[in-house]
Amino acid sequence: MAARRKKARKSKAQREFVSEAEETLEGMREGLADLMDQRAGLQGDGEVDPELVNRIFRAAHSLKGLAGMFGLEGLSNLAHHLEDVLDGLRLGRVALDSPAVDLLDEAAQLFASLLERVGEADFDEASVAPIDELIGRIDAAVSAQPETADELSGLDLDPALLRALTEYEEHRLRENLRRGRHLYLVDTSFEILAFEEGLAEISEVIRGSGELVSTLPSPGEAPESQIRFSLLVASELPEAELSTQLDFPDTRVRSVGGGSDAGESDAKASASVPVPDPDPADQATTPVELGGELDSLRSISDTVRVDIRKLDELMNLVGELSMQRTQVEQIANRLAEDFATARVGDELGRIHKLFDRKLKELQSGVLDVRMVPLRQVFEKLSRVVRRLRRELSKEVALEFSGADTELDKLIVEQLVDPLMHVVRNAFDHAIEAPEERREAGKAAEGTIFIRAIQRGNHVLIEVQDDGRGIAVERVRELAEARDLIDPEDVLSDKEILDLVFEPGFSTRESVTETSGRGVGMDVVRTNLAALGGMVELSTEPGRGTTVSLTLPITLAIIQALIVGVGDQRYAIPLNSVLETLSVDVEAIQRSEGRELLNLRGDALPLRRLADEFELDSSCEDAKRFVVVLGLGDRRMGLVVDTLEGQQDTVIKPIQGPIQQVRGIAGATEQGDGGAILVIDVASIVDETVRRRDAA
Repeated sequence: MAARRKKARKSKAQREFVSEAEETLEGMREGLADLMDQRAGLQGDGEVDPELVNRIFRAAHSLKGLAGMFGLEGLSNLAHHLEDVLDGLRLGRVALDSPAVDLLDEAAQLFASLLERVGEADFDEASVAPIDELIGRIDAAVSAQPETADELSGLDLDPALLRALTEYEEHRLRENLRRGRHLYLVDTSFEILAFEEGLAEISEVIRGSGELVSTLPSPGEAPESQIRFSLLVASELPEAELSTQLDFPDTRVRSVGGGSDAGESDAKASASVPVPDPDPADQATTPVELGGELDSLRSISDTVRVDIRKLDELMNLVGELSMQRTQVEQIANRLAEDFATARVGDELGRIHKLFDRKLKELQSGVLDVRMVPLRQVFEKLSRVVRRLRRELSKEVALEFSGADTELDKLIVEQLVDPLMHVVRNAFDHAIEAPEERREAGKAAEGTIFIRAIQRGNHVLIEVQDDGRGIAVERVRELAEARDLIDPEDVLSDKEILDLVFEPGFSTRESVTETSGRGVGMDVVRTNLAALGGMVELSTEPGRGTTVSLTLPITLAIIQALIVGVGDQRYAIPLNSVLETLSVDVEAIQRSEGRELLNLRGDALPLRRLADEFELDSSCEDAKRFVVVLGLGDRRMGLVVDTLEGQQDTVIKPIQGPIQQVRGIAGATEQGDGGAILVIDVASIVDETVRRRDAA
C-alpha cells in the first residue's frame, strides 16, 4: 500500500517522465544483456557489435535528456557517465572486458530504483549518495584503461587519409586490425550525375563481404564529368576474391595491411594485459538496496501505451451506449405517463439517471485518455526550425506559449502538417534577411511566436512573426495575373488576404526547397476544415503577420443540438452554438440581398438551412428559430424550423460514392436507429463571412 501511496503523489508531468524513462531503460537493459552475452562469447565471436553499442548509447543519451528536461540533475549526471563509458567502448578507448563495462548494469539498476522514488516528498535525487559513489567508481575504471601501441603506423595508407578519418572510423579500423582482418583500399569513380546510385550499389556489395569502414572523396585524376572515391574496407576475404566481387568499371582493390598475422600478435598482446576484478569491498558497501532479480521485473510506471485505434473503438462503443441511453429515457417517460405503468416508469427513470451519470464519467475518462499536450507538436517544430536555420542562413528564434494546452490525439496528429506549413512560410516568406532587418531598424534575429489558448470547447493557435508582413497590393496583382479575380472586382483587404489560401497561389517568385511550389496555405485551410476548424490571416506591413488556427478540442463524442427543417433533422455540434433564439419572421431584415437580425444592437448575418440544402420548409408559424453560431470572432445565425433538444453524438464519415458534401461534416446515429447529417459549422460560417465582406 505504501508503494501505491508514493505513486499517487506523482504529478502528471512526473508520471509522463517515469513512463518514458522506464521504456527507454528497459531497452537499454536488454541491450546490456546482449552485450554481456557477446563479452562471454555466447553470441558472435566475442567481438563488440558496433550497432548494439550505438543503440545502448542512444538510450543513455535519451535518459540524460529526459532527466535534464525534468530537472533531475543527479539522474542526468549518472546517465552522462554511462554515455562516457559507452562512447569509450564504441571508440575503442574502453575495452569490452574493462571493469567499467561491469558497472553499466549496476548503474542501470540504480537508475531504475531511483525512478521508483520520483515524486516522493522526501526524495532529492541530486543528494543521493549512491549516485556520487557509483560515478566515482565509473571514473576510476575508465581512467585505469591501459595504453595500447599504435597499430596504424604499419599500414600502407596515405597519412592524409588517416587524418581524414573520424574518431569512430579510426576505432573500427583498429578493431578490424586486431581481429586479423584484411584491410583494403578500393578506388573507384562514377559519373557525377549518377554517383549516388553507383556508390550505394558498391557499398552494398562491400557490406556483404565485410565492413565498410570509411568512404572518402579521392583527389586522383578523373574526367571532369566524374568523381572519384576511396573506400576503406575490412574483410576476411583474400584480395583476389574481393576484387572478383567488386567487378565494377574503373574500380581497383589494393591491400593496405592487416591479415591473420596482425590479429594473432594483437591477441597475444591483449592476453598479456591483466584485467583487474571489481573490488568486493566496493560491492559490499553500496549504500542502496537494489533488490533481487524478481523485484527488478516489476514495472516502475503505472502508465500503459494504447493504440489510438483501440481508443476509437472504445469511443464508438461509448457513443452507441449514449444512443441506447436515449432510448431508455424515452421508454421510461412513456411508462411514467401511463397510470398503469407509472411505478415501473419511475423505477426505470431512476436507473436511467444512474446509468446516465456513470456513462458520462466513462465518456469523460475516455476523452481524457485521448488528450495530449501540444508540447509534442511544438518540439517537432523546433527541429524543423533548426534545420531551416541551416538551409536558409537566417537567425530566427522560435518561442512558445501554452505548450500544456491539450487536444485530442487525432487532432494533434492532423495538426502537425498544417502548422509546419505555416511556420515554414513564416520562416521563408516573412522573416527578412539579417541585412534587410537591420536596415528596417529591427534586430538581426527574427522571432516566430506560437501561442496556444483554450477558449471553451475550442483551442486557438496563433503563429505570429515579426517579419515584413504581407503587401495586400502585391497579393492582388498576383491574383489578377493568375486569373483568380478580375481587375474590376471590388474586394476588401481581408478578402484579398484570403486569396493566399487559394490552391496554387504563392507570393514567392522563385522556387526553393522550402517554399514557392504553390503548395502550402491551401493545404492548411483544407486540413483545418476537415477537422471542423478554421484559419484566419492578419498582417501589418513592416511589422509582421499572424495566422490564427481555431480547432475543436475533440472530434470523438460531442454534444449536438438536433434541429429540424421540413421533414429532415440535422445535428449541429454544440461547441459552436452560442445561443438559440425564437424570433418573429417580421424581425428578420434584409440589406443588399442579405438577411440580418438585430441582436442586441449588432447586425447578425443569417442563412436559412432550408436554402442551403434546397429543402421545403413545412413551418407555417410566424416564428422561426435562430441558432447563433460562432468560431473565433466570427458570428452568424442559422434559421431552422424546430429545435429538438441535445444529445451526445459520435461523428462518423459518410461512406459511399458521395463522400464530400459542402456544409456536411459527417453523420451520426439516432437513438431510434436512424441516421442524421452533421452540419459543418466551419464551412458555413466561413462562407457567410465571405459573402458579408463581398457585399
